[in-house]
Parts: sequence; structure tokens; C-alpha cells
Amino acid sequence: MTCPFCNNLMEEGIIQSSQELSWKKGIKRPVFGRAVFHDDSIVLSKLSYMKGSAVKALLCRKCMKVIIDCADKGSDLNH
Repeated sequence: MTCPFCNNLMEEGIIQSSQELSWKKGIKRPVFGRAVFHDDSIVLSKLSYMKGSAVKALLCRKCMKVIIDCADKGSDLNH
């Protein structure tokens, strides 16, 4: 895929964590806790106690942007 910000070629990879990966509304301070406890949150990868959590992601090394396709249910490697 071509980066929508700088038109450089993006690399496929994964983002992983030992915790649930989620997006939570707001950027003023870190918000801890599972997504289910936060309004408007989106779970990017459900937690597997054996594997952690992981999502497919695209990286642009030129402008250092990462894209995760939340609409693609195959992005969650623990689904």
C-alpha cells in the first residue's frame, strides 16, 4: 500500500502487546483499563492470555505513520 501522507511504500507488520489493544477517546492523558469500561472505545485486538494481543499494521518509514485497518476483522490476529 502507498502511504496516504507521503506516497512512500508502506511495510506490512504487526503491533503486539501483553494487554488488550484498544483505542480510547481523548488524548490529554493516558486512559487505563479495558475498553469495555470506556465510552466510544474500540477494541483493536482481544486479549488472549496465552498469546497476548496483536493486530496487522502498515508502517511508513519515511513519515513514521502507522495504519491499522479497524474495519478489517482479519486485522485482529486473536479473533
